[in-house]
Amino acid sequence: MTDTDPDPAESGGDTSDAPPEPEGEEKPDKGAADDRKPQDEGQDKEKDKEKDKEKAEEEENVRSAQDRAADPESAQQWGLFASRMDTAFQAMFGVGASGFAAAGGTANFFLGDTAVGQVGDQNFAGRRRSLEIRVRSGLVAKDVLAQIDEAYVEPDDYRELTRKLEQHQLLFIKARGGTGRTMTALHLLHRSCHEGVRKLDPDARLKSLQPKEFEPGHGYLLESLDPDQAATLKAFHAERLGQYMRDRGCMMVVIVDESTRLPMHEIGDLVSTGFTRVKPDRLLERYVEWGLVGSAPEADHEVLSRPEVKEIIAQLTEEVPARELAKLGDLLIEVAHDRIGFETVRNRYSAAGKAGFGEWFDAQADLEQRAFVIALAVFNDEPVQLVSTAATMLADRFKKLAIPRRGDRSRDVFAVSLTQRVQQARAELVNGSQETEFGDVPVTKARFQDERYPQLVLDHVRTQYTQALDVVLDWLLALGSIPNPQVYIRAGVAAGLLSQYDFVNVYRRIINPWAVFGDADQRWAAVAALQVPARLPDYGLQISKLLRHWSRHTLPQLRSAAAQALGTTTSISPEAALKQLRYLARHADWVIAYRVGEAISDLFVRADPGLVLRTLVRWSRDDEFVERRLTALLAVLITSHYVEIQADGSERWPALVWFAEHRPDLRRHIVLLFARLLVTIDFKRRTYVHMKQWVRIIRREPAVTRPLARLLRDIGARSGETANIRTHLADWAEDPDGPVTAARTVLEHFDQEEGPQ
Repeated sequence: MTDTDPDPAESGGDTSDAPPEPEGEEKPDKGAADDRKPQDEGQDKEKDKEKDKEKAEEEENVRSAQDRAADPESAQQWGLFASRMDTAFQAMFGVGASGFAAAGGTANFFLGDTAVGQVGDQNFAGRRRSLEIRVRSGLVAKDVLAQIDEAYVEPDDYRELTRKLEQHQLLFIKARGGTGRTMTALHLLHRSCHEGVRKLDPDARLKSLQPKEFEPGHGYLLESLDPDQAATLKAFHAERLGQYMRDRGCMMVVIVDESTRLPMHEIGDLVSTGFTRVKPDRLLERYVEWGLVGSAPEADHEVLSRPEVKEIIAQLTEEVPARELAKLGDLLIEVAHDRIGFETVRNRYSAAGKAGFGEWFDAQADLEQRAFVIALAVFNDEPVQLVSTAATMLADRFKKLAIPRRGDRSRDVFAVSLTQRVQQARAELVNGSQETEFGDVPVTKARFQDERYPQLVLDHVRTQYTQALDVVLDWLLALGSIPNPQVYIRAGVAAGLLSQYDFVNVYRRIINPWAVFGDADQRWAAVAALQVPARLPDYGLQISKLLRHWSRHTLPQLRSAAAQALGTTTSISPEAALKQLRYLARHADWVIAYRVGEAISDLFVRADPGLVLRTLVRWSRDDEFVERRLTALLAVLITSHYVEIQADGSERWPALVWFAEHRPDLRRHIVLLFARLLVTIDFKRRTYVHMKQWVRIIRREPAVTRPLARLLRDIGARSGETANIRTHLADWAEDPDGPVTAARTVLEHFDQEEGPQ
């Protein structure tokens, strides 16, 4: 993939740090041909051989990328990454990747298993990916806004906030995290903007926004204002933005951390600095009341009035995370239904219970036992053998520091039984299953009895044992190099958890080395690590800048890691991710092109498929750069092979075939993209192989027959390949090793179709 033409400035993108383009070669003088010497001819032959070699390597790279796109194992690994990330988040935070949010302080929260700040969702069911993913930027789902309305408790200054917003159409809320500032902003906008609410990307520049970027009647939220941007705001910037809001019938709320300096003399009348925190007991009362709505009469609807419950509530401080309040409310609802005893609540939420955790950890028998507890925190609910092996690795590292003499580092392998280790760790062994490339296999898993312990253990080590933390960080770095996704993804999530408190240190010691010096598996560990801070409002801008830096770096490893991360990150919207991927595609070799293709498949699953298809149509135009055009076409093949849909109890359909049949607005894009594949020499053979795979699906899902015949007919008409498609169908119908019956059936319908109208 080579192209020496300079890249023009792309809309919305910055090419100032783009890799330098090769300079054009000076054209030779025609008259100099007669003066050439024999050695010049020999040099020309050597150059021709070199060109032939480069051409052969390029063709091999094309075949390799396309073969990998059609490889079932590659598709399986792509799908498993998301499910393993979800499992890792569930084990570490007690909630899946789709519901994770910052712990923060006491804030308004969503009812049910939905966490603060997770807005906008896209459900997509498929064989290799069946996961609800919530994006941080973009349109806020209506059901999420409805949940906010049900759960919201107004702070004391809510009326003043409403007055300022309605008066100016633009409001800056300056408050520290955990005060309910995000939920308040969303609630304000939802009440006033009935067409919808959108969250802006964290790198949005207030001074550069234009009217065309705002949809009429919508509310807009910028959740975290960059301090550098805040310092340069002027009154005329705010006035212009406010006028845009009025002209478009919109409103905007900008959240500013209390530590960020604002030019109050310029925009002070638009700023609210008196934002008050809602008391945790009010939020808890609201949550429990909602949870008991519709409960049977025998349920204790006055559970909050019990003396022992009042004792727990009295100990709550305003720093209690919203997620913990929700969990406390869930437990109290269970107590009200007499499904659990109050002792469970007391152990978790009383002051004595909290103090007891630190005493319990400090009282662990020896280095081996503490290593086991820490390893269990990282590998909670994983096979017990994996936990034990990781614990042994960590214990050896601890002993090298604590016992420097070689003769003292022996281990009595029968000193403590596994049962004792598990019991002392306040954990349990449970039967479960593990998803592997060979299918689900039964395993015995180890997990803490209290789901809070993975975070509590790592946080306790972080705050109380700095030397031990140093060892743990090196241990996590080593785990990331083990070629086992169960290991490197868990190591990445643990590193991401610790990065919340010291991002620069963890990034330099673990995440960056994984991305720069590691192989593909270690880069996935880096991606997993970034997913944790990416979901926190305070880190959204930093992660966005980091990925932008990686995508424009001269090291191909970092560009590859950027592509892997851009498909899965929630720190920026799908639109912004596609803009970064567009740049990567412009300067892609086939390895990076493949990673971009996988990222496109991720965005197709978790964002609007129409947005992705329209983007690929633009990228694959004839007037685009060669690298970007070929990357787009490779992405079409990868997405078509990786993503499947199962709807209405039917068998699995290839997603693009299903959308072509059920989404008329997307059909023309799909037809055009496959037409371009068929007329591109590098992809023609593989596209026909892929179409043959489509035909094979008919054996298990006959309902695909007519839609597939119509789609093939439309692709043929659009590309001028109708005769060739028919010839291939006829060949497959006669091939003893091919889908004979299915191909004959499709061919019959293909000949009956009249083509696109």
